[in-house]
Amino acid sequence: MEATIVIPAYEPGERFIQLIDDLTALTRRRIIVIDDGSGNAFQPIFSQVEAKGAIVIHQFKNKGKGIALKTAMRFQLNEFKEAKGMVTADCDGQHRPTDILKIAERLDQAADKLILGTRDFGKNTPFKSYYGNKITSMIFHFSTGLTAHDTQTGLRGLPQSSLEAMIKINGARFEYEMNVLMAANQLGLKIEEIPIETVYFGNNAHSHFRAFKDSILIYQSFLKFTFSSLICSMVDLLLFYFLYQFVFQSSADVLLMATVTARIFSGMLNFTLNRQLVFFSKGDHSIEAIKYIILFLIQLFLSWLLVWSLSSLTSLVILLKIMVDLTLFIASYYIQKRYIFKETRGVQFG
Repeated sequence: MEATIVIPAYEPGERFIQLIDDLTALTRRRIIVIDDGSGNAFQPIFSQVEAKGAIVIHQFKNKGKGIALKTAMRFQLNEFKEAKGMVTADCDGQHRPTDILKIAERLDQAADKLILGTRDFGKNTPFKSYYGNKITSMIFHFSTGLTAHDTQTGLRGLPQSSLEAMIKINGARFEYEMNVLMAANQLGLKIEEIPIETVYFGNNAHSHFRAFKDSILIYQSFLKFTFSSLICSMVDLLLFYFLYQFVFQSSADVLLMATVTARIFSGMLNFTLNRQLVFFSKGDHSIEAIKYIILFLIQLFLSWLLVWSLSSLTSLVILLKIMVDLTLFIASYYIQKRYIFKETRGVQFG
């Protein structure tokens, strides 16, 4: 059975009807529409698309795009068990019918891939879409080591074999799509990007994406890691300054002694925060602790070595330490994400 086409819709406009018209003229694939609590005023639109052959599932309360997609997944697993998968598309006309079908045809052939319809972000792209995508793409690559040039695309091919696991991925709104990408490795999926046409209407003003609130949800894992690291860095820096200035003044190895002592306390705090609040790890505590200690010791040595090596260039030792530890922070995040707390990768499965 061919892959289906799934379109979550919240308060859709006339372009939605045109999209359904174009799709039904081009394909006989099943089209599943999720009414995400649009309200009575929009029911005539859903009645029209249902009359054109689409299957319409109503959610009487707006629950967010992530919940709508999970509703479609559950429906498909019950009703269309033999389908190759589902192609998700937006209802606002930004995805051309030919591009939707291009993703669907590729999904029919690739049962082990998460297929992304990738837009080309040129100079005419709205500001928040251009820079929002650049930031999320960078964070995604930094967090997983994988590459996706359009992390915010709503045009995706999801293989049938992964739908049950995807239902369990946390997220109710737009952050859900980012969480699915973050979980690709865990799901055993390779990411394949297929170029699609870039379409925006009215500077994308019709989008239901809440720039601040939804961005916080999308970036929450990285933000929590950053916040945890900032807290521990402040603890480390304050301890280092106190020890350097008042405790180990007479020691020949004042930099080494201050660095080691401060890093031990901040490292213990950082491990606890990252394991419990950032990555929600359920792995073996002892194994993760050993891995963290190895990383910790390497960072400790490099922090001392770099500060010591560069201290001859400036008397601003504290500023020098901040710059060195910022560099080590970037490396540490990548290593912890990929190798220490590997089981969860910052994405929770409910």
